[in-house]
Amino acid sequence: MSNLIIYILIMVVSEALAVLWFWLLSKLNPKNKRTITWTSILKGIAERAFVTFSLVNALPHSLTVFAALKIATRIKDEDKISNDFYLLGNLLSITLAIVYSQLILKLE
Repeated sequence: MSNLIIYILIMVVSEALAVLWFWLLSKLNPKNKRTITWTSILKGIAERAFVTFSLVNALPHSLTVFAALKIATRIKDEDKISNDFYLLGNLLSITLAIVYSQLILKLE
């Protein structure tokens, strides 16, 4: 039971750090007019939960669909700076999902 509490604590702290990281990224881009909202935070958490679920349950096809959907949402955006920050944000998000999935697999 204590492992579960440790996992939840790690997840909550890392999600808070992720929000801070995404906020800093948004401030570094002078052309960015977007702000971080609760909707965007919840969307990021849902995305990481989906990737974590896919990794834990060995569902590689769902990861392919997820990646295709992420790319499809960015096709029209031609702002190179915005795309660079998008890439950094996605790398952090996927890294967190991998860490979460490894923690879950170790708890089993």
